[in-house]
Amino acid sequence: MAIVRETRRVERIGLGIFAKTAALSPVKTRLAASIGTSEAEQFYQLSVLAIEQLALALPPAICPHWAIAEADGLDHAQWQNLPHFWTGDGDLGARLHQVYCKLRQSHGASMLMGTDSPQLTPSLLEAAQKHLVQNPNAIVLGPCSDGGFYLFAGGVDIPQSCWTNVTYSESSTLQQLVGQLGQLNLEIHYLPEQQDVDVVADLVRLRESLAAEASLLSAQKQLLDWLNRTATAT
Repeated sequence: MAIVRETRRVERIGLGIFAKTAALSPVKTRLAASIGTSEAEQFYQLSVLAIEQLALALPPAICPHWAIAEADGLDHAQWQNLPHFWTGDGDLGARLHQVYCKLRQSHGASMLMGTDSPQLTPSLLEAAQKHLVQNPNAIVLGPCSDGGFYLFAGGVDIPQSCWTNVTYSESSTLQQLVGQLGQLNLEIHYLPEQQDVDVVADLVRLRESLAAEASLLSAQKQLLDWLNRTATAT
């Protein structure tokens, strides 16, 4: 039986930025295995700052929020510049579902991302939002070069099983998610491929990406300066 959907007009979209509070949870553990915990935490904090500036530079139609991994982290000073809420319990699939539904309920459509791609630009997120305005029954995906995804956006109901039947942090993560979405007969629009940062080799590619960008946010410039000073990025 064909799935019948009510077409909703997408005017505003809630952006949920998944983040961890470094004082409460380990961050960038795979990177830390190569460059040490202190350096990895420095990178994480600079990435968070870059993503926050990105969020603050977005047009009013995109409403950013921190989606915090720890309930105890909500009062942390780092998260006070944006609206913020707890992701809820469960594994990553369950949390993605919970945040997606929460933002859809309050804004009509949801956009999800993390803090692992600090090179992203406001224009890229605005392109995702504009596509949903024109195609409200579509899903917008930003593929990562490692087989995952850096952005997910949509304004339609998605069963929790679509999120929880995916194995994350695998080279096939995006392929698995697309397979789940395929059961819903949704149009999928892909943004340009980007990278995220998990291991030390990713720092080199990130430095090249930032250095090639003509217009950087001040926090992205700060991150690029850090990468240029860090011997492990050469």
